[in-house]
Amino acid sequence: VTGLLMSAFFGAALWEGWTFQYGSEFAPGPGFAPVWLSAIGLFVSLLIAAHGLRAMRRADPSAAAPALEKWGLVRVALTLLGLGAMIFLVESLGLAVSILLFLLYLTLVVQRHGVAVGIGASVGTVVFVYVVFVHFLEVPVPKGPLGF
Repeated sequence: VTGLLMSAFFGAALWEGWTFQYGSEFAPGPGFAPVWLSAIGLFVSLLIAAHGLRAMRRADPSAAAPALEKWGLVRVALTLLGLGAMIFLVESLGLAVSILLFLLYLTLVVQRHGVAVGIGASVGTVVFVYVVFVHFLEVPVPKGPLGF
């Protein structure tokens, strides 16, 4: 069911993404990222739906449904709180620093990865996003007191 709901969401996003200009002669346009991200999301969500359907067909009909894990629900709530804090901090700290703090929180606190993995993944992701969107695509982003 989740895969089908996600498929509907990504299908609608893909439909809407096609209404934007895909690109120009030398650069991607405003429709480039929405089209590719929603197409990839649609593909992955259809895989999730297919996997769920296969699991349903193999499942024992007399078996009880698995209970929700308490820590899973706590992680979702912590992630949403962290995302809200990141959005709140973007204007004062800038996008790069806000995303870095959110990813550090997400990897170290919520997902409980090791320090090296958390820092490496967070810094690597921020550098990648900053280079691609700010330098190559020249997307204007909020800059903080550090200039990025």
